Amino acid sequence: MTNPNPTLYIKNLNDRINKDELRAQLYALFLPHGPILDVVALKTAKMRGQAFVVFQDMIAATAALRAWQGEMFYDKPMHIEYAKSKSWATLKAEDPNFVPGIGRTNLPAPPRGEKRPREDGTEGDRAAKKVAPEPTEEEMDLEDDS
Repeated sequence: MTNPNPTLYIKNLNDRINKDELRAQLYALFLPHGPILDVVALKTAKMRGQAFVVFQDMIAATAALRAWQGEMFYDKPMHIEYAKSKSWATLKAEDPNFVPGIGRTNLPAPPRGEKRPREDGTEGDRAAKKVAPEPTEEEMDLEDDS
């Protein structure tokens, strides 16, 4: 089991249920345990039969995990555990300046039309590598057709 987290990872869900219905039913099922920030249910091949429920606090997430672990949901027993990492909704609640999907360091988005600076400062080195090297004297002599 992973460390406690306000986000619950639920697996072994019935993958024949419509995504919107699944989200609505999970929301209704877990809402009595505390405020919910988000319910994420995807139907991609990798995420089919899985969902994340993001609670506002850890107490509500723990109560929901204990109450519904192994209970039947659409004819299948739910397997619930804490998510391995914090969800974007939790990070956004903790830091209003959080912008989802901008790398691990969560750098602020650059102004329109500008590039984000590289963290390691190798921008000049990279530009130098793109320039073609000057031909050597031997290469110049080879092209002489006399």
